[in-house]
Amino acid sequence: MFDWLIVGAGFAGSVLAERIASQRQESVLLIDRRNHIGGNAYDCYDEAGILVHRYGPHIFHTNARSIIDYLSQFTEWRPYEHRVLASVDGKLLPIPINLDTINRLYDLELTPEQLEEFFASRRETVEEVRTAEDVVVSTVGRELYEKFFRGYTRKQWG
Repeated sequence: MFDWLIVGAGFAGSVLAERIASQRQESVLLIDRRNHIGGNAYDCYDEAGILVHRYGPHIFHTNARSIIDYLSQFTEWRPYEHRVLASVDGKLLPIPINLDTINRLYDLELTPEQLEEFFASRRETVEEVRTAEDVVVSTVGRELYEKFFRGYTRKQWG
């Protein structure tokens, strides 16, 4: 007999099962249709001994030291810094849009406080957010939506 049944051994199910077992000292039956834990973030060694991501690469993001410390009990980390650059107006710029993006795009030297004023002066009021376009336009304005997202969205989804 088990105190708990958790269906799904991805991140959420695995963490919940571990926390119930370690913090509440209650028994957990964790089941998944796959024969491993970790969900799509699972990796394993192939026949040649090479570590591969069975379901494609996955990147875990957090700034929280407590989360890193918790997960470090169960895994080793490989240093990795993920940077995404967009080609806009002949420049390679960091995305998501941030202070560096705006300063480099417009040859400015804004401070973080001035950046918020910059966005506020450009964002549009959207009565009902229904699309990703609505989110971007209501956050950073139409010009940045057009420069960074419109073409990509059309390319990806028509």
